[in-house]
Amino acid sequence: MKTLPAQPNKSLIEGLEVLLALVQRGESAGVRELARELGMTPTRLQRYVATLAHLGFAAQGEDRRYGPGSGVHVLSAMSLSASGLAGRALEVLPSLNDLGVIVALGMLWRRTVSYVYFSRPGMPVARALGNDTGWPARESVIGLMLLAHAPEAAVLADFAEEADELAPILAETRARGHARRVNEKGELSLAVPVGSPPVAGLAVSGVRCDQDEQMILERLNQAAARLSGETNGELT
Repeated sequence: MKTLPAQPNKSLIEGLEVLLALVQRGESAGVRELARELGMTPTRLQRYVATLAHLGFAAQGEDRRYGPGSGVHVLSAMSLSASGLAGRALEVLPSLNDLGVIVALGMLWRRTVSYVYFSRPGMPVARALGNDTGWPARESVIGLMLLAHAPEAAVLADFAEEADELAPILAETRARGHARRVNEKGELSLAVPVGSPPVAGLAVSGVRCDQDEQMILERLNQAAARLSGETNGELT
């Protein structure tokens, strides 16, 4: 998450927001429904989805609702190949399976964390890649960790109504160097940055009180270093 340039292209930003909304939903949506979610007029949103459909990134069903088009699969394949992050995740993250916890690798887009890798205990490794939908950043240790490293202006723009509540949480996360949260069951979630500056977050969730928190944190940091390339922390 970066601050806007001096002269941002609003149409490009909105078009990408529409595309990502279609992909993240996991189900088709009507124009008015999407317009309400994104704060646009139906007429404006119709222009975006019609253009995306023309390009193959959206598809309209017989019920006139829109969902992702075949072009999304092409973009996904190209992105994963260019990034290299998914391949590294499959090489590195299964080494954390012996912890018996959820292991997740995610990235932040505005108010949502999207997962490249999400593995539950006992899940086959092949199913972990991109198998989970997005999660609100405010409720995610990955989201909190990445927000703590984001420019303050960008955080304020996306979380204006929660800024006062978020500020001390993000300050504590920055000072600690990782995100930490305990749920109502007493289970712990931890997240560490991947890359420098961070472009992703690596987390575990469901850590029991009888497990060694410091050991788990060390293993998370080791895995994050391997994901980011070990030597210079830059993802390629």
